Amino acid sequence: AKMASAARKRARTGGAGGEADEEPVPVADGFEAPIFGARVVGQVTTLALEGEDGPLSLCQDGVASDHAGAWYVATKDSLLHVSAAGRVRTVATCEEGGFFGLAISPDGSMLFEADFDTHEIRRVEVASGAVTTLAGSGTEGTADGVGDAAQFDCPNGIAISPDSSAVFVADCGNRKIRRVEV
Repeated sequence: AKMASAARKRARTGGAGGEADEEPVPVADGFEAPIFGARVVGQVTTLALEGEDGPLSLCQDGVASDHAGAWYVATKDSLLHVSAAGRVRTVATCEEGGFFGLAISPDGSMLFEADFDTHEIRRVEVASGAVTTLAGSGTEGTADGVGDAAQFDCPNGIAISPDSSAVFVADCGNRKIRRVEV
């Protein structure tokens, strides 16, 4: 693999004039300068993702950063890890429902996802890919409770507390924010 040059690994932010007080921004190996050139607030760039079988073109339903340069992407039936170089590998698959909203634990060991289709909240162990349903009966409803006694109606957004003790779920169909202990 071709290594990025030192100049390409660092870009400058700030005005176009190249002021001396501009802050450096890291640029990942494998990405060309046009992708992560000078940081411009509001600039939108499409990232080319490479899977095991070539470029990926999937319906992405969620994304979460691992805070170490890589990120996770939820598709209808897969949870993918995307390296800083843009390489993609499958972490877990889902036979019913699908992966939608994503949140990652601060230590990067667990992902949490809200399944819009099956009305469930799941935990994915990053190292093994094991998927566990934390809460939700699998049918839409609005009941509080533990595990499958709880009901959601099309949950789609999720965030984790800073201490990883709970996830907060945007329960779209019920128009509520729900707290799930983890």
